[in-house]
Formats: sequence, C-alpha cells, structure tokens
Amino acid sequence: MNRSTTPLDHETAILLARHEQEPEHARHVARLALQLFDGLRPLHGYGTAERRLLECAALLHDTGWSVTGSSGRGHHKASARLIREFPWTALTPDEVRCVAATARYHRKALPDPGHEDLLGLSQTDQARVRWMAACLRTADGLDRRHLQAVGDLTVLRSGNEVRLRATAAVPIDEELSAADRKSDLLRDLLPGPLTLTGTSSQGGPTEP
Repeated sequence: MNRSTTPLDHETAILLARHEQEPEHARHVARLALQLFDGLRPLHGYGTAERRLLECAALLHDTGWSVTGSSGRGHHKASARLIREFPWTALTPDEVRCVAATARYHRKALPDPGHEDLLGLSQTDQARVRWMAACLRTADGLDRRHLQAVGDLTVLRSGNEVRLRATAAVPIDEELSAADRKSDLLRDLLPGPLTLTGTSSQGGPTEP
C-alpha cells in the first residue's frame, strides 16, 4: 500500500519535475539511500524527521544539472541553490538548509564546518547532515551508470563491522567500485570497518 502524499512530497515533486532530467535515477538513488539509512538506524539513531529530509535531498540531488549545462560541473552546488531558493511551505528554514546541504555533499568535498553550506547550522543539524549525506553519497555510487541495476541494499552488522550487500540481476562491478569510493564519509562515521559486496544472478558474488 502506498503512503498518503504529504505536502513535502507534493513540493518535492514540483521541484523534481521542473529540474530533474533523469527522474528514474533520482528515485532509485532515494530508495537505496533510505534502505541504507534504515539499516544503519541502530548506529545513527535518527528517525522519521531525518528520513524524510534524506528522501527529499536524494530526489533532488541532481537537479543542478538543469542549470550547469552538459558538463555538469558544480551541479551539486547548483542543486543546493535550487533547493534553498524554492518557496517551501512544508519545511522550516533550518530543514531547507539541511536538505540543501545534504544534496550538495552527494559528491566532491566532504562536509566542513567552514563551508558556507553549513555556516549557521547548529551542531545537531550539522551532525545529521553528515549522516544523511553519507547515505546519499553511497547510494548515488550504487547507481553509477544510471541503469538502476542494483535491486536492493541490505545492511549486515557483526560487532562494529558493517557489510553492505547489493543484489542485482546483472554484474554491478562498476557500481560497487563507485559506491566504495563514495562511502568515504560513511566510513568516517562508522565505529568499525565497512565492506561492500554484490550478488549478481549472472556473475555471482563480487566485491569492489
């Protein structure tokens, strides 16, 4: 059963339709990011409020491509700007800044308290941006080729070790390699080692 549409869903859909050129990619990354967020909940301790902000940021993370041209250079910062400039009614000003910052950090530099995107945010908000961005970065890597090849993402824990297992119907070596590179922020936040593995019905188990 589908959940009821909320005002945030409605406003996010408006911005997505206005600027997103590959909505299938955005929706797939959002789904994987939420699976990762849910699986890591015992470690980060966040709940429904952060989950909905992460979903919003993940859906809008690539909207900046619409204003940066075919090169996409700086599109992560452009995405953040589009989010900040949208006339949200479903989010508070601080929530808007958290969503924008999460989208901004889906690639390139890691969050830094001196960055303009984080200035003025409380320590509490900066901490949740780091966790949300960590989930988004890794999920974005898992759709590196924009083919929606990864079916599901499962989080397995053993002590302080975390293992992410991606399942797919086709080989996903490129996705695993990209996700491994983009899990840099997640590794900073976890208490122990992180391993990514994949299972393909065509190629069997793989690792980056």
